Amino acid sequence: MITISERREQESAKNFVLRVLIDNIVNTRLEPGEKLNEPELCEQLGVSRTPFREAELELAQRRLIEIRPKIGTYVSLIDAGLVEEVRHLRAVLETELAGMACEMLTKQELDRLWENVALWQMYIQRAQEEKIFALDKEFHKMLYELCGCPYWYELVENLAPHFDRTTMLSFRCRPAEAILDDHTSLLKAIEAKDTAAARTIAARHMQRYTENLATIRKSFPQYFK
Repeated sequence: MITISERREQESAKNFVLRVLIDNIVNTRLEPGEKLNEPELCEQLGVSRTPFREAELELAQRRLIEIRPKIGTYVSLIDAGLVEEVRHLRAVLETELAGMACEMLTKQELDRLWENVALWQMYIQRAQEEKIFALDKEFHKMLYELCGCPYWYELVENLAPHFDRTTMLSFRCRPAEAILDDHTSLLKAIEAKDTAAARTIAARHMQRYTENLATIRKSFPQYFK
């Protein structure tokens, strides 16, 4: 069962469909390999076929769905090679961000990041993986924005759904505490203005996917190419 959020004010029908479908693909409510039922989805979303198909074309260009002529449209299986490319890009950018944060972030800005971390424990105890995932996304987004790199974030976010699916799956088969510990250690290094430590922690954090890949594949083999 997909989740449909409210349409935002002045949001076009195409962008609404795009946002909802990406959210459901990332959270695997639309599972890798699943066929999309266009008439049903259009009815659920309250849109005509034109904006739906426009959104489908963009998703196909972003390699999140696969359009098979005369057969149907399917959610793309996870491409481990593509995910690794996204991970590598984020590792380069976020290692640099960690060093910048040591020089740039104020106490008030660090407090915002600590507030994010404080919420993690509650949701970990409740095993609310989607809440944990949302907090993880927000933590990284704040780092990009507080360091004055919103365009970097836009660049990464365009590719993020491929990596985000594996992050969500990792929360289902691996303890989330390791990621929380990384965020905590990173903030401590930034507070101490220890640039070398911050960069090392950020690089290690982005290596988690590689460490978790075997477990994710074993738990969800049907989701991978």
